[in-house]
Amino acid sequence: MGLYTYKLHKKQEENVSKRYKEKDLILMTTFQLREICNKEKLVKSIVNPLDKEELIKLIMKYRGEKDNRLISNYVEDGIERIEKFLKRSAKKEIPSDIVDYSGKIVIYKDLSLEIYDEYELKTNKELDEGNVLLVDNNFNVSTVLNIKKIKKNNEYKYFLVKGKDVFIQENESKFYNLIFLPQKESELIYDIYESKVDFQNYNLEYSSLPILQLEIKELEETTMPIAIDFGTSNTTAGIYIDKEVFQGLNDNLIRNINLEDYEDDKVKLVKLLDTTKKDYSITPLIPSVVGIKYINENEDNVKYIFGYDALFASKKRYVDDSLTVFYDIKRWISDFEKSEKVIDIHGKTTLIKRKDIIKAYLEYVISLANQRFKCKFKNIYISCPSKQKYKFHKLFEEVLSEYNVESKNMIEESVAVLYNTISNFIDRNKYSSGDEYKALIIDCGGGTTDLSGCSFSIRDNRVSYKIDIETSYENGDTDFGGNNLTFRILQFIKILMANALVRDNYLEIKKAIVDEFKIDIFRNIDKYGIDQLYEDLNSEYERAEEIIPTKFKLYETRNKEDYCKARNNYYFLFNLAEEIKKIFFSNPELIKIILSPNELKENLEIIDSAQIMYDKWKLSYMNNGRLQIIKEAPTLNITTYEISTLIKGDVYNIIKKFLETLYKNDELYEYSLIKLTGQSCNVDIFKDALKEFIPGRIIEINKSKKDTSEDYDLKLSCLKGALKYLYSKNFGYADIQIQNNMPTLPYTLTAFTHKGDEIILIKNKAIKRGFVSRFMDRVILKLYLKDSSNNVKYEYDYKFNNEELEKTDAVSIMEKYPNISQHETDNIENDEIKFFVWAEEELWGFYVLAILRKDHELYISKEKFFYFENDKWEKNFFDGMN
Repeated sequence: MGLYTYKLHKKQEENVSKRYKEKDLILMTTFQLREICNKEKLVKSIVNPLDKEELIKLIMKYRGEKDNRLISNYVEDGIERIEKFLKRSAKKEIPSDIVDYSGKIVIYKDLSLEIYDEYELKTNKELDEGNVLLVDNNFNVSTVLNIKKIKKNNEYKYFLVKGKDVFIQENESKFYNLIFLPQKESELIYDIYESKVDFQNYNLEYSSLPILQLEIKELEETTMPIAIDFGTSNTTAGIYIDKEVFQGLNDNLIRNINLEDYEDDKVKLVKLLDTTKKDYSITPLIPSVVGIKYINENEDNVKYIFGYDALFASKKRYVDDSLTVFYDIKRWISDFEKSEKVIDIHGKTTLIKRKDIIKAYLEYVISLANQRFKCKFKNIYISCPSKQKYKFHKLFEEVLSEYNVESKNMIEESVAVLYNTISNFIDRNKYSSGDEYKALIIDCGGGTTDLSGCSFSIRDNRVSYKIDIETSYENGDTDFGGNNLTFRILQFIKILMANALVRDNYLEIKKAIVDEFKIDIFRNIDKYGIDQLYEDLNSEYERAEEIIPTKFKLYETRNKEDYCKARNNYYFLFNLAEEIKKIFFSNPELIKIILSPNELKENLEIIDSAQIMYDKWKLSYMNNGRLQIIKEAPTLNITTYEISTLIKGDVYNIIKKFLETLYKNDELYEYSLIKLTGQSCNVDIFKDALKEFIPGRIIEINKSKKDTSEDYDLKLSCLKGALKYLYSKNFGYADIQIQNNMPTLPYTLTAFTHKGDEIILIKNKAIKRGFVSRFMDRVILKLYLKDSSNNVKYEYDYKFNNEELEKTDAVSIMEKYPNISQHETDNIENDEIKFFVWAEEELWGFYVLAILRKDHELYISKEKFFYFENDKWEKNFFDGMN
């Protein structure tokens, strides 16, 4: 059976647990698999007879073994145990299959060795991933490395890597060798390291390669700041270098000329491997995703997984696994003190504060930068949204207290995007000195969309550029971003999948849905609004819920298995829709995308198609009142025309919301530049929607001219702008003056008088404060938050409490609250409570203060603060109600 279990002492034979590898199970018959289930007491297979694929899934879940047991963590005395084993074993050296490798290895303490360090092993034969020992000529072990296998262009490449926490030491003898082991012996070394088996005399075969030079270095601290663009879906990080070199910065960065399409010789980005893809793919995008791998209740410790590792773990988990994965952590900043309930893969549960999860994620991003650039960053620069600058800075200073978080030169995301454009103007000499330019910046990110207005001028002075920038937040939608487009595609594929399962034919419903959109979508929205356009699609989606449930929050009171299946359905479909969206964005010339559980034989390139293979075991449907895993999964064909038609209305609606008033007031022609930024703008539908209001020649979308399947320019414009801004400021190349005007509130706050009349307390820039009165009693004051379309987004309850009152007078009130005049307090009658409400734009919220008169004396309550935006009303695609 190919099962490697080391029974080194007969007395221990019964205690050794059986572990099985998937590649071995695939070769077995259904009868053999059932025998294993019976032997291992996996009851499911006895009660409900399963087919071969289900049996393999069951065995791997409870008795599965990792295909490659690699030493990547610190284990006390682990290196010593390996060394003793080596010295007690009979050793036989065999020829090596490796034909080329680096004779010099540089390893930094407390830093991992990764594929990006390019210690490639070139060979004419296929190698297995395994453990590689770095030893001196006396077989004293210095450390343990691993072989990492990467598939690129249908060929395998092999790299030497090392875990950050694996012990390393310099030996007295400076003659080092790499010891390569067969797979079985590599796994034995792992078990010895982990103290799972006792070592004994062993006939060890190995191959050896000499290392001409080994350097073990300490990591130096650098004064160079690392810039981070913390995004809803993805985060990016990088540094900006030129002729100037910061202390502690690795010299190789200056000499290294291996640049990706989205880089230049000055901007260096943190790049990493997308482990969710089968083929080798290096990307500058770090998914803003956090998973809970392990909860240690005794030590009050949580082990996280981040980015692509978290996405991969989510993709590979079994249907009834409880692994918690968070996809939308940037939104938490509106209430970062709140705690989240988390569950690890073993079912352990605890509560973790949101700010602690954000802290862990940001430290992970910084650790990636430390590894890539081989220096220790202490100066951190994080751009922030225009409307919540104060709150972001407060959080970052708190969670990154061990670092120097830049506050003085902290610029808004919109200004960073603008400065990237200004820098390009200067580089190409495309500006007129002293002239004022006006720009509108539309940033459509993963979760929100924002509109900022900017004006700027550039002068070339004798010693530097003089750049003046004035900016203000004009509008925004916290409920629209790239995730909305993903969800629209999710709705479509869920409806098609549900109909294919129960009717064996999804084409009829597919045609009916698409036909609903065979109208002038833009004019239809102008006339009837967005809700009417998607009314039928939403109705079909609700019907599909009866077949493929995704509202997993409704299953919290049911058994764990059904809850996990419903939750798995949603995340499976969301990730599938996200994959479709990415293909659509990066390859708009494709005709169709095929979703299939099996690999197709036809040549997809010839028929202008792409295939997404999905794991049918992740999807469950309702069958005779029970949630069952799909065994016969359908193949679906979706055209790019259908995707474009589906999302066209959403895109136009957000552009209309932002620009229609400016268009009607003839203000749009004042702008010389309309700039689209954010990954979600990487589709021509945005430009088509903009052309309804403005001429296309002033629209700027930074799409790469190079032929590449991934275009990162829109996402990277914020980071690149921040880096260029830092560079210009730090080296004195530009005198930059930025004036941040108070943001325009995209909300109205109202209340009702005792007569039932609605009064406006706060409204964008026009009304910043107001008041409303009530009769003295235990009052609950209701306040209503409305958007620009006069829709009620949220109801606030301010509970007035007599016990909190303090006696005061008009003079004291004016001293503490200058925005409340004496006239407004003098006219308060006996037994009247006057509620004063005022906006605090810097905090992106408002205060409520109650003042009353009783027996001709004034009393004052404690002011209470409310945020305009909170997760009680913001659209959350991961709350289990979609």
